[in-house]
Amino acid sequence: MKIINKQKGFSLIELMIVVAILGIIVSIAIPSYSDYVRKGNRTDAKVGLLKIAQIQESFFVQHLSYAKSLSTTAANGGLNLGATVESENKLYTMVLTSTPNGCTGSAVTPCTGFTLEAKAVASKAQDLDIKCHAYEVSNTGRKRAKTKTGSYSTTQGEECW
Repeated sequence: MKIINKQKGFSLIELMIVVAILGIIVSIAIPSYSDYVRKGNRTDAKVGLLKIAQIQESFFVQHLSYAKSLSTTAANGGLNLGATVESENKLYTMVLTSTPNGCTGSAVTPCTGFTLEAKAVASKAQDLDIKCHAYEVSNTGRKRAKTKTGSYSTTQGEECW
């Protein structure tokens, strides 16, 4: 009588091969997924900018001037949005620059233009978005963007907006 010894289970080599294959797949998938999430989060900046630009246009209709500040009250030429204005998901900080310098946000010395900027918050994931790090929109409708190390350009804006 012959005894047949059948092995059940996996050998250590087979297990190591599976782990190596999974490691390769994960090393490709995680950066790709992170990049996809960053691209999706770019809408947070765009929505925030366009929302404030719309508020600026309403302010202009009421006061014959754009607001000079995001934080001060309407009586002082501002939009009264708070000291620090962040996008909805808190990934970007909004900054307003009114023109000309010294305008008060009133009909007496009106602000005739503005530029809104959304900058990625340093401690958040969007700070790693190298291609579309910050966004800008003006009262004329000009939309631009910049890389993390570059300056604003409409060419970059076409890719990011």
